[in-house]
Amino acid sequence: MRHHATLTAHLPSLSLASVFQAAAGRAWARTRPTRAYHRTSLRTEGASSTVHRSPGGHDDGGAMDGPSSSHTRLSYTSVSPPGALPPVQPSHRALAPHPPPHPSDNAPSDTGDNRGRSCTPSRPPTRRGVTFVDVETLSPHDFEHPRFVSPGSPAYDSDPPWEEIRASVPAHLLPRAVPFKPQELPPLPHPSTQQELVQNLVDAITAEPPTSLSQALSYHAAHPALHSTASFNLLIRYAIRCASFRTVDHLLRRMVHDQIPGDQDTRVLRVRSMVRSGQWSTAWTEETARMKAEGLGMPLPVWLEFFGSVKRGAIMSRASRDNRRTKEGRAEFLQTPDPTVTAARFHALMEHRPLVTADEWQLVPPHAVHALVRALLAQDRRAAAVEMTRSYFESLPRELDESWRHSCLTIIHLHMDSGRARNLSAHFSALQTLFAFLDMHHCFQPTSSTLFRLLRTLKSTQRCGERADKLVYSFERRWGPDILDDRVRRRWASLWVKQGKPDRAERILAVQSALDMERTEWRAELAVTGAQSGKGRRRRLRWLDLSRAPRKGKERWHWRLLRRRIWRAQVRRSKELRSHR
Repeated sequence: MRHHATLTAHLPSLSLASVFQAAAGRAWARTRPTRAYHRTSLRTEGASSTVHRSPGGHDDGGAMDGPSSSHTRLSYTSVSPPGALPPVQPSHRALAPHPPPHPSDNAPSDTGDNRGRSCTPSRPPTRRGVTFVDVETLSPHDFEHPRFVSPGSPAYDSDPPWEEIRASVPAHLLPRAVPFKPQELPPLPHPSTQQELVQNLVDAITAEPPTSLSQALSYHAAHPALHSTASFNLLIRYAIRCASFRTVDHLLRRMVHDQIPGDQDTRVLRVRSMVRSGQWSTAWTEETARMKAEGLGMPLPVWLEFFGSVKRGAIMSRASRDNRRTKEGRAEFLQTPDPTVTAARFHALMEHRPLVTADEWQLVPPHAVHALVRALLAQDRRAAAVEMTRSYFESLPRELDESWRHSCLTIIHLHMDSGRARNLSAHFSALQTLFAFLDMHHCFQPTSSTLFRLLRTLKSTQRCGERADKLVYSFERRWGPDILDDRVRRRWASLWVKQGKPDRAERILAVQSALDMERTEWRAELAVTGAQSGKGRRRRLRWLDLSRAPRKGKERWHWRLLRRRIWRAQVRRSKELRSHR
């Protein structure tokens, strides 16, 4: 068989790859015990098989062919040059019965066609792996064991001398398996001060992967003498981020029990928890009552929290904590308030202006403008939102840091996202809005999120892939290659698939695959060295205050769907090309 490997007497002189190839060939041959060997079997390069038949149907050995079987004698003639490897003797394996010979095989053997055919190996059948069996020649025992085939003699007399081969190969060339255990998170150090406890909690929460909320609570409870307002505020922020609102209530009650006073951040976090859990009216009633009792206005950070939205999805019902019979609550889906309710809440917020100091009036925080602009756009008051944004941008200082520029750009993105149409008119309108706001300050420049939003408006346009090419290349020439990220490339490729050109999307996919490979190597290096950038920790710490943080694995899932679309488009296109031929 051509799948069998060649074994010689001088095994130590062979290369290690040749020995492994020989062993693989033997293993493959032994896993196919039911394969029927046909007339030819090439064990060595240049070997040929000859079938001798007499005109009467007898072979040279004098055996008579039966009506439903044929006996074949294989003879091997070596045509290897002098000095080549000696031929391997064939093993006499029991052959399965063959079908009757073809009518052309009964022709006289001294004809020219037969002489030429006797010197040439017969071509293997088209349907490989199929054994032809004549049921009339089978015994009753064969019907009881239909898969039984005589094992015969082994293909080779002995196994390769593995120990000798291993001894002949240098040690540095042999493969070695290095065990690698996943990196375990080190235990948190024992704090001695309140500041160390807070810092250890920050390091654990911003680690990669971060510690769980239950572990952070257990670590905090293990050091009751070091509890402080800052440590409770950090845990409350983490609990809100994890949507564990009952844990927030427990921590607030624990602060009262331990007589730890709260500050303005605690008040802000309490309102945030109630707004996100669907208790906006209760929080507003309590804060207005407190404002009247103190005779002061509402602080600006507390006032801004009322512009927040409820959590998406479901939460555990708070009503279950009053029922002592049930320990587990039930899932409660939070509904988005109606536009009329939102308008009434906005009117109430405008009537109760926040308490703002002189310094805050001179430097209004961008997240306050962001909340107001979002509320105005939600009520379809676009002109008022644009005027407020223009007034704020004109009051900005000449130089802005990175975080301030990013906050201003998020306000611009609100205006770009206000229209839900995805056509060519919406695309040019979004471009006009973008460049109008970018011209208001010299520090403003778009990011990959800006380009991602612009590509969304091309989804329902004709020749969307070509338009996406022009848009991406123009932004890349003006603001550099950093404006492209995974989301931009994914939407760019999806537009090419929508246009019906999966080959162009395949090019973008190849670039993304190369980047993913580099990132995988980089993450592996960080995992081995244990290094972690401070920028990543600061970013994960800011995620605690976001209403919707990015989900892990969401982008990979979108890429997986896109790869499936590209593959289906390529298969569909290949079928169309074959049908037109």
